[in-house]
Amino acid sequence: MGIPVTSLLRFDADEKARYIGFLQELGSRIRFENDIWICDNRTRYPYGDKHMITIYFAHILEEFRDIMKYYVILRLLNGITVRTVKTDLFGLAVFCAFLSGRGILELSMVNTHLVYLFRQELDGRGYTSGCKNRIWGNVSTLYEIMKDFDGETLKNPFRKNPYPAHEKREEKFIPDFVTEQLDRAFYKGEIPLEIRVVYWILRLIPSRINEVLSMKIDCMKRYMGDYVLFIPTWKQNGGHKAPILRSIHIRNEGMGAFLIDLIQQQQRAAEALQEFMPESKRGALLAYREKLVQKDGSVYWRNNYPVLQWYSVSYRLKEICERYDIRDESGGRYVFTSHQLRHNGITDRLLAGFTIEQVAEMTGHHGDAMLWGSYAHLDQNPEQTLNRQRQVFNEPAGNPYVLFGGRILHMDEQSEVRLLKNLRAHRVRGGICCDITHCKSDMWNCLSCEKFVPDTEQLPLFEEQAAAWDEKAERFAQFPLLRQNALRNADLFRKVIGKVRMEVVENE
Repeated sequence: MGIPVTSLLRFDADEKARYIGFLQELGSRIRFENDIWICDNRTRYPYGDKHMITIYFAHILEEFRDIMKYYVILRLLNGITVRTVKTDLFGLAVFCAFLSGRGILELSMVNTHLVYLFRQELDGRGYTSGCKNRIWGNVSTLYEIMKDFDGETLKNPFRKNPYPAHEKREEKFIPDFVTEQLDRAFYKGEIPLEIRVVYWILRLIPSRINEVLSMKIDCMKRYMGDYVLFIPTWKQNGGHKAPILRSIHIRNEGMGAFLIDLIQQQQRAAEALQEFMPESKRGALLAYREKLVQKDGSVYWRNNYPVLQWYSVSYRLKEICERYDIRDESGGRYVFTSHQLRHNGITDRLLAGFTIEQVAEMTGHHGDAMLWGSYAHLDQNPEQTLNRQRQVFNEPAGNPYVLFGGRILHMDEQSEVRLLKNLRAHRVRGGICCDITHCKSDMWNCLSCEKFVPDTEQLPLFEEQAAAWDEKAERFAQFPLLRQNALRNADLFRKVIGKVRMEVVENE
């Protein structure tokens, strides 16, 4: 198929070859002229079905197909996921059909009148407002991405989206009345083990569904009598193919012990299936043997050993809601999604007293904007939430220290025991590190770390160290690097001394 002669594609052969050459980085068998691209080098879910990493162009009208292929290449070059690009193409297929129906073959020919007609087209299709917003946004992105492809500037007539953006809705938060029913249902052993594991991990540890589905059999390790659970995440790993492993510390007591036992059961079950599974699926935690339940209630086990997929989880959650008659407070049948559990998990952790930094680390978010803006379903502002956290920790608002705030701690025995109960807390010389997972493994980083809580009783030690490093700085006068390092260490101790003395003065 030849490349259409449009104003968008007047670029030189070298540039075309460079973009087409990128296809080999997406998948070894991709050819530009093919209408099915299997991007097996871009998978973020190692046990996912092939269609999840496959881009289809057959639903794009032929006269626009090559343009859209270049658009897809540029989007993927910018780090956009295959799944997002597949969604983009749905909206662009609607737009291409609209243009073709009016004899338009070039994006540059779209004027204000055609924009108005396209809006009428969307309004007449019965789409939801959110769907229309996405389609309009897809078209706007197309114009932005392709605007300089011919060396000219292509104006974007779709820059202003007339449809409201998707807003955070409280429906994303499962009401307590419903979660109580769900917890009772999933606590029972009659629900298949693999789906119970998914539910309780999502319920207790805010995660994305594909992160949980990507967990490996050896995802849990012993740690000082308790356990650490490793959950992969790709969302904010800088676009790299390899995931970041989040480490979640779980106490072997209460619901923590329940979750540990559940995961261990699934580990044993998955391990027993490995010899029957294809090579590409081996090592997955959420492997299971497929079964069919007949109308008479009898069970037929098939010789098929898949790994849970997100669409399978969605179907099963709906089925379980129907089977256990899960209803809302008005009596209506309730159906929930796996992502709603993430919203609940984040909100519940905040209300339980976890700091926003702890929740961000648990969920894999960088910063707190997304957590406050989209996931924290609270009728309270952040300051009220912090007050709630202090109440959970039995800390009055006027207390002279905050548990994880790096303030001075009067190291009374009760406070010391309380700090050290945290799995991540650790004694360091001169005080306690509240969270060793942030440690860069030397004492000087400890002194500058916001997690370091100095002990006021160690003031003589800090003064001695500051003086000793000042002396070394003088002795290293002829060695600039050594002198600079000594001065840095002395300065760190002086800053700690200043904090301690200020606290002592305030309390006199």
